[in-house]
Amino acid sequence: MLHATWNTIEKSPSMMGLYRTYRRLPEAIRVPARWMLMPRWQLLCASVRRRAMNRVQSGPFAGMNLELTPLSNRNLLGYLLGTHELELHPVVETIIARNYPRIVNIGAADGYYALGLARRMANAVVEAYEALEQHHALLRNAAERNGVADRVWLRGLCTIDSLNESLGDGTGKVFVLADIEGAEMQLLNPVKVPALRKTDMLIETHDVLQPGCSDCLKQRFSETHLIEIVPTRPRKLADLPRQAIPGWAGSMHALLVELMNERRMGKQEWMFLSAKA
Repeated sequence: MLHATWNTIEKSPSMMGLYRTYRRLPEAIRVPARWMLMPRWQLLCASVRRRAMNRVQSGPFAGMNLELTPLSNRNLLGYLLGTHELELHPVVETIIARNYPRIVNIGAADGYYALGLARRMANAVVEAYEALEQHHALLRNAAERNGVADRVWLRGLCTIDSLNESLGDGTGKVFVLADIEGAEMQLLNPVKVPALRKTDMLIETHDVLQPGCSDCLKQRFSETHLIEIVPTRPRKLADLPRQAIPGWAGSMHALLVELMNERRMGKQEWMFLSAKA
């Protein structure tokens, strides 16, 4: 679905009611309905998926094989295009260059970072925490296909206790990458997890879900870390890897940019924290 279409539905109670009715229909009805309502969009998305063959097409994780959930496969084609969170590409290269032996990825979802970093960092072990079990089998399969299954350790929900266990006393060289939909306020607390004071981190903040969380995290870690703020930015046509796009779609500029839309709402940024000690 186009992001603008979803925004329109979300703001209208009557349209949201119709959408909920549509979601209850069998998939055998919903699929042709999507094609009838948005034929050009559906054809373009299908062509991108066919050309990608489940492989990331550009960026720091180019060549990585993904097994996406049906929802991600429909709405987050930036994974396959390699434009997903492209604001972080320089940060990702910095993380790789630092050669951490262990990565703790909290909120692994489809495995974009867990698998991508494991592929790029041949000596690293990645602990991938993901609370939603529907991701687990797909993530395990993708780890096998990428040849990193022995170094990607899949966990469930990350708690204060499990994070303390993963980080230990903070003397090891560990990197934490967190995207946990607002729970960063509760989990990334150096009073409850002291090793965080010595740990480098990349945190996606969600002020739209947890108002004030960015300012709170900056205050918590300002004395112990150097903090770089990475804001989101709109996608533009030049961001698109042209090899991923069929030739017949070259003039569909608005739809091509929409392929990279990450469905963000409200203020969104990342904090790249480097421990001072």
